Amino acid sequence: MTTNVEVVRRIQDSISRGQIIEAMSHLARDIRWEVNTMNREAAPWFKQYRGRSGVVEFFEALSQVEMRDFAVKAVVGGGDLVTVWLHLEFASPSGRSVDMDEVQIWTFADGKVQSVDLFPDTLAIANAFA
Repeated sequence: MTTNVEVVRRIQDSISRGQIIEAMSHLARDIRWEVNTMNREAAPWFKQYRGRSGVVEFFEALSQVEMRDFAVKAVVGGGDLVTVWLHLEFASPSGRSVDMDEVQIWTFADGKVQSVDLFPDTLAIANAFA
């Protein structure tokens, strides 16, 4: 039997290869995908998304950056809760660089991802988009 940690690792691998659709079968139809930030205006993808189409919308908004590094540092969890620690490096459309770590909290129910909460370095991203 596949654990939720293994599922998240597979999804992260798909994302790192730009294969977003490949990951969709693991997501609940009504998934909530949210970037947690105080300033929703700081970057185009800083908002809450609903449903699988919302996840696609998130990645479309994120696609305007030039991703230079996407490295999973750790995936830990138990039961229906999985935490991911990522290192990301990218350039904004203006060419400003962001080099940061991000934490993600993944919640499962009935074998599907119900929610993903992203906790990026919002100040670093806001400065790159200023």
